[in-house]
Amino acid sequence: MHHRAISTGLLHTSAIVAIAATLGSSPLLAQSKVLTPPPPRRDTTRAQVTRPSAPGTSTAAATPGAPAPAVIPQSPVLDSIREVVFHNLLDKDRAGFSTLASAFCLGLSTDDFKKASKSQDRSDPSEGMVRRLTTPRTPARRASTCTFTPNAPGRSVAGRALLYTVGAIDLSAGDRAEAAAGYNYDGYSSGGYTFSVERSDSGWVVKQWRMEWTSKSGSP
Repeated sequence: MHHRAISTGLLHTSAIVAIAATLGSSPLLAQSKVLTPPPPRRDTTRAQVTRPSAPGTSTAAATPGAPAPAVIPQSPVLDSIREVVFHNLLDKDRAGFSTLASAFCLGLSTDDFKKASKSQDRSDPSEGMVRRLTTPRTPARRASTCTFTPNAPGRSVAGRALLYTVGAIDLSAGDRAEAAAGYNYDGYSSGGYTFSVERSDSGWVVKQWRMEWTSKSGSP
């Protein structure tokens, strides 16, 4: 009897070991290992956060390839000179394209416009200045709201955006100043000016101007 009990016990032990081995190799347990969730990945969204643009910075300027906003000196006197120069450019049609232009775009820069330059570093004048310069004949806009495209053979002369930019201003003479300005008729023609202005009882006025240079990209 004692020998049969030992044999029966060994039989039960062997059966338990066999069942455990079978369960360990079952597809269900193997599948449970596949379904084990991987460890959480490191959060990389912080590197993709875009900071909001500073007040007065245009969206176009933040776009890759677009002109960067220039750091423009600010003062009521400088803005008064800029406004009178813009008014002269628009009212007198110094570039000669007002009857062809589809848009009149205004910008500010620090360029002296003494010679042709490929720099497009500019900023926008204030909304108030643009509104004061707008007329039915010349509906002015900020430069950042205008679309400029490269000149190309076969492209019509008419219907392009006319960009006027007021650049560096020299106030060293007190009640007199010199202001640089330039125009670009959307790649077809461009030029630079120097304006001499004086302070009067009614404000700044243009006394004279001269063309520094002019360039044409070729026949359309």
